[in-house]
Amino acid sequence: MHRLITWLKANRKTLLIHTSVWAIYLLINNLLLFSWSLQRAFIVQMPFTYGLVAILFYTNIYAIIDPCIQRKQYVRLVLYTLLLIGGYVAIRFWLFYTLMPALGIKTIYTKSFIVYDRFIPDSLWLAMQYIMFSYGYWFAMYSIGLEREKRFNEKRIAALQAEKAQSELAFLQAQLNPHFLYNTLNFFFADALMVSPRLADSIMALSQMMRSVSEVGYQSMVSVGQELNYIRCYLKIQQYRFGDQLHVQLHITGDEYEQQLTIPPLILISLVENMFKYGDMFDPTSPAVISIELTEDSIRFTSSNRKKDVPNYTQGGLGLTNIDKQLNLIFGTKYSFEKNEINNIFSAALFIDMANL
Repeated sequence: MHRLITWLKANRKTLLIHTSVWAIYLLINNLLLFSWSLQRAFIVQMPFTYGLVAILFYTNIYAIIDPCIQRKQYVRLVLYTLLLIGGYVAIRFWLFYTLMPALGIKTIYTKSFIVYDRFIPDSLWLAMQYIMFSYGYWFAMYSIGLEREKRFNEKRIAALQAEKAQSELAFLQAQLNPHFLYNTLNFFFADALMVSPRLADSIMALSQMMRSVSEVGYQSMVSVGQELNYIRCYLKIQQYRFGDQLHVQLHITGDEYEQQLTIPPLILISLVENMFKYGDMFDPTSPAVISIELTEDSIRFTSSNRKKDVPNYTQGGLGLTNIDKQLNLIFGTKYSFEKNEINNIFSAALFIDMANL
């Protein structure tokens, strides 16, 4: 009962429209029959006849047309439609020759038992009439749905383009001459290599990170491999900085799909940076864990870390809200992004289904 009430509340606008249309339709028919004095007796039958055609109408739409066409079961569509017409004629026969006479209601078929000459042709005509109405209604609603989906996608694309333009502008404003920067880092790397391989390795990792960020600045989608290379370099530098004090575990499976899977830039990177920004990465009893599982057509990212009361720093990152917004613009219902916090342990879980994209 609770589910029925909830459904009625959620669809009250649609129900009101349908009820109004049927009421207007009945009113027009009544007026026509009143003007046609010989057929006024039909009005008594209307609750039965219109109730039956309404059942025929909605059954054909929601139980036959919609599921059969969505599943491309056209033979089944024709078969079920014929069965529906047969069922309608049988129930109508019971109404006119059993129920209404038992209730003392006179019908147009009362005086004679003319089944083949009049009742069956009348029933088939009515059934075909409302079957055609139901097809017309379904195709009209289907076309409206397609148009709404088209406009929704157009809005998504426009919003995505606006976001991309904004990101490009922000990137250009913050960009340093990349060639000068890379040449300088290479110079540092060459000099440091002779005195400290550890320092040289850190400089090379930093150079690769900055090159990755500069390369993705103009791209709407990048390979997962680019994101993972950045994360590996990022963790390497953090490991050099903090040594054994840092407790972070990185698990990656399915790395053979790194280059074929694509995502918006800086998504995974920002999730990892978010852990370092807000998490306690130095607790050996509760190490931070990053797990990335790649398959042929999906990406699953999970992370967990103990949360700190005060952020370690205030710069960088897209922010979890912006990440969710970007994913929604691009993947719609094909992704899930959940954040949770239990006993001061923060966890994030991102899943992207790329099948049929």
